[in-house]
Amino acid sequence: MSPAVEPSPVRTPDAPADADRPADTDAPGATPDAAPPADGPGGTGRLGDLTVTTLVHRGARGPAAWWEAAVVYQVPGRLDVAGARTISAEISHLARLGADVLQVRVPELDPTDPAAAPVVDDLVRRTHQRGLRMVVGLAGHDAPAGTADPAAWHLARCAAWLDCGVDGIDMVVAQASSPDGAHRHEGLDLGALHALLAERSDDAVLTGAASATDPASLLAHLQEDWLHVTRDDRLAVTDWSAEPLRSTITDSYAVRDVVGVPAGWTTTGVGPARGRRVWARTDEDTRERRLRALTLLTLALPGVAYLRQGDATGVTVRDEHPVEFSTATVARVAREQRGALGSAFENFRLALRLRHELRLGTGHLAWVDEKDGREALVLVNRSVLVVTNLGEEAVRVPADRELLHASSSLGPPIDGDVVVPRDTTVWFSLA
Repeated sequence: MSPAVEPSPVRTPDAPADADRPADTDAPGATPDAAPPADGPGGTGRLGDLTVTTLVHRGARGPAAWWEAAVVYQVPGRLDVAGARTISAEISHLARLGADVLQVRVPELDPTDPAAAPVVDDLVRRTHQRGLRMVVGLAGHDAPAGTADPAAWHLARCAAWLDCGVDGIDMVVAQASSPDGAHRHEGLDLGALHALLAERSDDAVLTGAASATDPASLLAHLQEDWLHVTRDDRLAVTDWSAEPLRSTITDSYAVRDVVGVPAGWTTTGVGPARGRRVWARTDEDTRERRLRALTLLTLALPGVAYLRQGDATGVTVRDEHPVEFSTATVARVAREQRGALGSAFENFRLALRLRHELRLGTGHLAWVDEKDGREALVLVNRSVLVVTNLGEEAVRVPADRELLHASSSLGPPIDGDVVVPRDTTVWFSLA
């Protein structure tokens, strides 16, 4: 993400949390047209002069729990003692970035092992000292081969990590429904896991991932598992077109709002080795441009945003990389980019700061309904207008709106309009 100009200072609205919420409607995804704020889009003709919005998600009405709008920094690979030491030494760059949660995979790291315990304690302590939460990933299939009772092993290992003070357990990949239609989890006792969290902590969370390609399975997980966050990768595997992306986002809120859980947004699955859609299998420049646009779009959406280690510095980190190596590499690049205007680190840092200050994670979501056929997603979240141009034709926005951030460089205004080029997301202030 690299804006062409230094963004103006952020103007956070002074109104109460509910003052910028659209009028009440019957249900997300099936709402009547509603006018946005008076200083929002109005009139006809070009973007910025439109009046019709459609509410699809209603923002939080009271104080939100820490996990409902968090930015989660995921470290790929399996944590070992050396990796834990390195993360402890480099944890400050995560706090500077603006992440809220550190998430690591720990199937091979036993916090009760005398050789590992001091390192684990130091990692948890330093993470909390920097104002971050810590979630550890343990799957039901992580038990060593030959374990007589994998569910008991998993429960005991989770208990050991909770005793160390971690703030949650991530089940990594939730198992899909079985062929006979029964909803189940292999290698863990979900009920016992919920009871364990309730016993050991007042605000520890249970999270996981579900297959985006199986809507029935996702719905079953949401309705039956009662996870605090169930993330899916649908944005990463949806075609690069306005209508499919809009439908995907709308549907994600529709199914989650009924259950009362936040959306979990991740772009994991996009990249040279991980791309699963045509838009990700294009030339490197286009793919990276689209990934920056998609990431800035997800950071503007209410709910939980997941960032993969390396995203904020432009470093490619693979699952097979040792955590010690990947963490040291990313931290070194972050130090090199720190303070450099236009660097990946500073642009992500700005995006996360704006997300927090403008309370986008707990905001509402309303689509600005386009009528001219342009390939663009346009939405309003609190006092921010978000424009993602997915087509070849440039999208023009009145230049009198304050430019907050952009995923790619913008040229100078033309005839009083900011020109949003293809494969670019831009945030504008409506305050």
